[in-house]
Amino acid sequence: MMQNLERFLAKRWMVFLLFLSLTYLFGTKSDRRYGWTRSAAKEATPVYSDAAGYYAFLPEWFIYEGNQFTFHDSIRDKYPKAGFEDGVDINPDGTYHNKYFTGTAQCLTPFFLVGHAHAHFIGEDTDGYTWPYIFWLNVGMGFYAMIGLIALFLLLRRLKIDYFGCYIAVLSVALGTNFSYYVYIEIPYSHIFCFSVINLCLLNGLKWIRENRSKNMLFFGFLLGLSLMIRPTNGLILAFFPFLFATNKEFINRMITFFKSWKLLLPTLFLFLIPVVIQVGFTYLQMGEIKLNSYSNEGFTNWNDPYFGEILFGFRKGIFVYGPVMLLLIPGLIWMFFKNRRMFVGVLIFIVLSTYVMSSWWCWWYGGSLGFRPVVDFYGIWVIPIAYLAHYSKLWGRVLILILVSGFVVIYQTYEFQKKREIIHYGYMNYGMWKQSFMQTDPRFNFAFHSDIDTLPQNSIQIGIPVGFYQGKEVLIPGKVYGYTGDRFVPERAFAGKRIEVKDSNSFVGIRVTLKGYLNSGGENPVVRTDYFKDGILVMEKDMLIGWRFDHVKTWQDISVDVIPDRRWSEVDSVKCGLMAGGKAMKFKDLQLHLFKVK
Repeated sequence: MMQNLERFLAKRWMVFLLFLSLTYLFGTKSDRRYGWTRSAAKEATPVYSDAAGYYAFLPEWFIYEGNQFTFHDSIRDKYPKAGFEDGVDINPDGTYHNKYFTGTAQCLTPFFLVGHAHAHFIGEDTDGYTWPYIFWLNVGMGFYAMIGLIALFLLLRRLKIDYFGCYIAVLSVALGTNFSYYVYIEIPYSHIFCFSVINLCLLNGLKWIRENRSKNMLFFGFLLGLSLMIRPTNGLILAFFPFLFATNKEFINRMITFFKSWKLLLPTLFLFLIPVVIQVGFTYLQMGEIKLNSYSNEGFTNWNDPYFGEILFGFRKGIFVYGPVMLLLIPGLIWMFFKNRRMFVGVLIFIVLSTYVMSSWWCWWYGGSLGFRPVVDFYGIWVIPIAYLAHYSKLWGRVLILILVSGFVVIYQTYEFQKKREIIHYGYMNYGMWKQSFMQTDPRFNFAFHSDIDTLPQNSIQIGIPVGFYQGKEVLIPGKVYGYTGDRFVPERAFAGKRIEVKDSNSFVGIRVTLKGYLNSGGENPVVRTDYFKDGILVMEKDMLIGWRFDHVKTWQDISVDVIPDRRWSEVDSVKCGLMAGGKAMKFKDLQLHLFKVK
C-alpha cells in the first residue's frame, strides 16, 4: 500500500497540482486582503513599517534617481495614512538614512520595473506607490514563495526523501507556519526572500557536490552573496553546507580542489560580489564611507544571555507555540539520529547555532509579528527532520503524522486569522493572553489585548463606597436587569461619575468597574469608557473592550474591569465611566464604579 501511495504521489501531475494549489491559495488570500478584483479594496497596502524601508530602495533607484530618499517628503503628504515613509530614518541634519540591506530590493527589481511599466501604460501615477506597484509586489512575493517551496521539494528529493516526506515538509512550512503570513500580509519583509534564496543556494550546492557541474557552483556563489545582502545572518548556512557531503574527507578534498581551480573560483567570486558591491556602493552614497552594515546603532547585544527558551517555547513569540507543526522536528531528530547520523549532526548544529544567533539580537522578539519571524529564513533546514520522520514512518505512523500536521495547520491558520483581526497582540503576548484567546475567533476578542487593562496593585486603597451608575437622571436600581432583554433596550449607555477630592495628590487614580453581565452574542464587544477631567476639561479617555472577559456566551457572570493607574490625582479632579453595551450585545445588572488611590 505504501508503494502504491508513493507511486501516486510521484506522478508529475500530482507534484504540479501541489504547487498549483498553493499558488491559487496564496493568490486568493492576497485578493481577499487587497482586492485585486475589487477596486474598492485597492487602498490596502503591505508597504509599511520595516517593509517600507526594504521597499524604499526601488523608487529611490529607478524613479527618483538617487535623491537620498527626499521623495518621502512628497509621499508623506500624498499618502498621509499609508505608512509608506516608515522605515527610513531622518538624521539630525534633516537628511534621510535607510538602514536596511538592499538584497530584498534586488530580488524585487524585475517586478518593480514591470509594475512601473504597468502604471505608465494604464495612466496611473508613476510615483512608485500606486496600486500597480503593489500588485506586482504581491506577484513577486508569490513567485519567490513558490520558487522557495519548489527548491525545498527538490532539495529533499536529492537527500533521498520519498515523495510523502517531501509533501509533508512542504505543506507543513507553507500552511502550518508563519511562512504563510509573510507571503501575502507583511511584505516586502525579507524573510520569504531569504527562504527562497537559501533553498536555491543549498540545492545548487548539493547539485555541485553530486554532479560536479561548474554552473551549479556559479549559481551557488551568486545566491550566497545575494542571501547575505538580504540578511547577513544567512551566512549561517555555511555551517550546514559541509554536511551535504558524504564525509568530512570528501568535503575537504572538494574545497581544496575548488580553491585551486582559478577558472571556477574567480567567476564564482565575481558573481558572489555583485550583490555585495550594490550594497556597499549604496551605503557609501548614503553615509560617505565604504561600509557593509548600515545598522549603526543596532546589533547582537545578548551573546552572553541569549533568549533560547523564549524564542522556542515562549508565549510572546515562541516558534513551537505559534508554529506548532515544528514540534514534529523533535521526534524527527530522534529518527535521524538512528537513520542518518551525519545529517542529524548537521541539522542539530545548525538549529542550535541559528537559535543562538537569532536570540542574541538586541530586540530578541523582533518587533511586531506573528510568531518568531526570523526563523522563516531557515525553515528549509529546520523542516528536514520532519521530512525524515515522515520518510521513515510505517503506514500507521504516516496516518498519525498526517492527522497531527492537519491539526497543527488548523491551529496555525487560526493564529493567522487572529493576527489579521488583531486578536493576537503584535508584540506583547503572554501565557494568560494566549490561554484566554486560544482558538477564539469571535469579534469580541478583536483588539482585546491592545488596551492598557491590568489588575490594580495590591497596595491600592479604596476611596469611599462604590458609586452607582445612571442613565439620564435615572439611577440604576441594584438587582434590576438592564440592557437588551429581548423586548426592550434600556439604557444603551450607562454612566457613573463623581467629583472626588483626594488629599494625597501624588497617588495614582485607580478605577474598577464591576457588574454582572450576560453576553447575548459573541459577535459584539461591549466597551467600558473612562474619561479623566481637570477643571471640567477632558484630559484623557480610554476605551476598554470587555467582551473577551466573558468565558461563555449566554450565561450570567461576574465581570471586573480594572484600569491601569497612569494618572495622578494632582492631574485630574474627577472621572466618569460609561458602559457601552451596544445594540443587542448584552444585558447587565449591579453596575458599580470603585475608586482607589494607588501609591
